[in-house]
Amino acid sequence: MYHMLVTDVDGTLLDREGKVPEETKLVLRALRERGFITTIATGRMLATAEPVAREIMINAPLICYNGALIIDIYTGHKILERYIPAEVLIKGIKILEKYRYEIGIYHNDILLIDELNDRTGWYIEANRGIEYKVVGNLEGYVSTTSISTPKIFGIGELDEHATVPEDLVDDLSEDFEVTYAGGGHLEINLKGVNKGSGVKFLSEAFKIDRNDVICIGDGHNDVSMLKYAGLGIAMGNADERIKAHADYITVPNTENGLLKIVNEFVVPNEKIIL
Repeated sequence: MYHMLVTDVDGTLLDREGKVPEETKLVLRALRERGFITTIATGRMLATAEPVAREIMINAPLICYNGALIIDIYTGHKILERYIPAEVLIKGIKILEKYRYEIGIYHNDILLIDELNDRTGWYIEANRGIEYKVVGNLEGYVSTTSISTPKIFGIGELDEHATVPEDLVDDLSEDFEVTYAGGGHLEINLKGVNKGSGVKFLSEAFKIDRNDVICIGDGHNDVSMLKYAGLGIAMGNADERIKAHADYITVPNTENGLLKIVNEFVVPNEKIIL
C-alpha cells in the first residue's frame, strides 16, 4: 500500500501557465486527509520552490536543488545539506569554462554569475527574476571566499538545437552528479546527490519502505527518483528517454494526470471525485 507521494514541479505539478491547477490542490488535500505524506522534489532553489510547496501544503520536508537541500519549510530547519565544497566547485568551474559554458552557482539562495550577458540573462529570466549577484570572476570569488554551493547550473548555447558535448559530461562525472536540463544546459550536484537520494533519505526518516513510495516527474533529473520509487510515474509530456525509466506513464501535466494516478493506484476502491 502506498504511503508517500513525491512530485516534481516544472512540467509535472504546474500547468502550461506555471500554476498549480485547483484540481491538483484538491487531490493532494484528499490524500493528506487519508494520512498520505506528500512533498516536492525539485531542481529549483529554495526561494522559487517554497511558494509552490506552501501552495500545495506539503506535509513533509521539501527536497530542493535536486536533493542537495532538504528543509522543513514551516520551521526553516535545514535537515540535510549536501553541498559542493569550494575545492571541488573550483574543479567544476574550470571544466565548464574549458567548454565555454556560462556558469551559475548558488550561495544563500542567491545566484552568483561572472557577468550579465545573453546566456546568464536568459537563465535569470527563465527563473522569473531570481535574485542574483555579479561577482566578476567565479573561480576567484570561490577561491577567496571558500564558499560551497548546492548546485551548479551550466548554461550552454541558447540555440534550441544545442547539445551537450559528451566529453564534458565525462570530465564532470568523476566528482559530480550531472543531469541534462534541456538543450545544451546542465544541472550539476555533488557526486551521489540527486532527487533519488533525497527521496530515499525522507522515506527512511519516515520509516516508509521504498515500495510504498510513488514518485512523479518528467525530466532527466527525475530519473533517479523514478528508479528508486516503488512506483515511478512519468508524465505524458516527458521525453521518451525519461519514460523508459518509469513503471507507468500518465497523461500530460495539462490534463490532470495526478487525479488519474491517485484514483488508479492510491485509492482504487474509493475514487476521489472532484
